[in-house]
Amino acid sequence: MHPSEPLEALPDLTLAEAGERWGVSSRNSVKARAAALGVELRRESSTRTVWPAEFVPLGDRLAEHLQAGGTLASFPGAKPSLPAPTAGTDGGPRRSAGLSVMAPTAGSDGLAALAQLAAALAPPPPPPDPLAVARGLAEAAQLGAWLSTAELARLLGVARGTVGSWDSGHAPRPGFELQRRKEGSPNRGGAVWWRVVAEAKPKEGPKPARQ
Repeated sequence: MHPSEPLEALPDLTLAEAGERWGVSSRNSVKARAAALGVELRRESSTRTVWPAEFVPLGDRLAEHLQAGGTLASFPGAKPSLPAPTAGTDGGPRRSAGLSVMAPTAGSDGLAALAQLAAALAPPPPPPDPLAVARGLAEAAQLGAWLSTAELARLLGVARGTVGSWDSGHAPRPGFELQRRKEGSPNRGGAVWWRVVAEAKPKEGPKPARQ
């Protein structure tokens, strides 16, 4: 179905159909777009919720806007902040063209959908540094500092119980060994400290003479 189809040819779209039409992979993303645009999804049954046909063109324009590099905040139809409700003729909140102007409360579905949309549009977090552990071990070995069990576990990214089960001489990774020292009475327990020691590099033999 192409976004340029005439309005009269457009039926209501299920959330799955709307997601396929706009290149959205999750139902929550479709709901987030509806909340941001002020479109009220219709729940026809416990398993079927639809995007009304009269607002499909609005969804098309938002999809084209985002695919062109635009943002939700710069889209003319977006509602980043909704005005307070004004009284209608019956004393209730005024509604216009099927869009509710009632500001969502802190626990409303609209705020939750907006939060989901903001999370989906946020840039991904940077990948973890693959050299963080090796760099930390090298710095600890260079300093010659004694680390507590909790500090060493945090440096290596393992549980404290795992570190506590190691003996002196354990190699957490090639090139490094641990020295373990326990202070206090052996029978009453005491603090356990660890020092990282870098393994000595093998000495290079003499270079062969040139012929």
